[in-house]
Amino acid sequence: MKLMTCRTKKRGFTLIELLVVIAIIAILVALLLPAVQQAREAARRSQCKSNLKQLGIAMHNYHDVHSVLPLGNFGSVNDSSAGANAWRGFSTHTMLLPYMDQTPLYEAIDLNLMYDQGPNPALSNTKIAAFLCPSELSYPSADSGNNYVVSAGPARFWTEAYTDSVGVFNYRKPVKFRDITDGTSNAIAASEALTGGGSTDLGRREARGVPFPGGSARVFMSKAHVDAYASSCMSPPSGWNTSVHREWMNGTGGQTVFNTTAPPNWVAPDCHDCTGCGWFDTDGVWAARSLHTGGVHVLMADGVVKFVNDTVDFDVWQRAGHIQDGNELGDF
Repeated sequence: MKLMTCRTKKRGFTLIELLVVIAIIAILVALLLPAVQQAREAARRSQCKSNLKQLGIAMHNYHDVHSVLPLGNFGSVNDSSAGANAWRGFSTHTMLLPYMDQTPLYEAIDLNLMYDQGPNPALSNTKIAAFLCPSELSYPSADSGNNYVVSAGPARFWTEAYTDSVGVFNYRKPVKFRDITDGTSNAIAASEALTGGGSTDLGRREARGVPFPGGSARVFMSKAHVDAYASSCMSPPSGWNTSVHREWMNGTGGQTVFNTTAPPNWVAPDCHDCTGCGWFDTDGVWAARSLHTGGVHVLMADGVVKFVNDTVDFDVWQRAGHIQDGNELGDF
């Protein structure tokens, strides 16, 4: 008599069950991916803040040695007394190199020449991590790129008279910490900027040849005039410059200097009034900008780094750039 053996047949996934499993996995990925991206951006944002903090330490160390802060633009022995070649002058960043573990690079720069002469152009292409925000794209050429800009306050910066040089870093007026009578904790020393590299993004280009509105002030330009200027800057008569913030060595508004005339992440492109001036050597509005959602990091003159929202009060933002306007600043 033969015994009957019972075999259980292995059952696989049905098509419906497989689709359900795939759907669950897709939902989990969709839920986790934003969290991963947010964690990565938080890390990049933290590093960006650290970079500005390092810039602040260098700024204070420079002041300890020289008893004064560096200028926003340094000429050379080849510059005339009238500043004819100031657009080829050196930046604050250049002068801070020895205080940012970049002494060999600083010593290789020939400060007796202009920044675009001799060995200097090749050296200016050196990419320095402390000058680059990790959230930003790499500059799409051999140029170094630069994401941190020093503050000229609510003034136009270029060739400003001493009375109109009201920022921590000015064109020709040097500043000592004792000159910041509003308090170093109330004065913006530096912030962020976006690089150009041929981009069509308004925040990564500069409008050329746009005259300032009639009657607009050189310091504390009114919101009405800033808004009017923004509209004019959308269609510049002399075209665009898309090489903004491509290098850290040049001390001009479109490269290493910004002003607090317009609010952070201004709706308009950076803008200046000169029809030529391809090197940004003129009066202009250069806004603080970043890829961080909602605002920008700023370095205060006391070395503290804070995050300022795009919605900051217009007057408060302007006053935060002025080193001695005497008004109470308040929170921002």
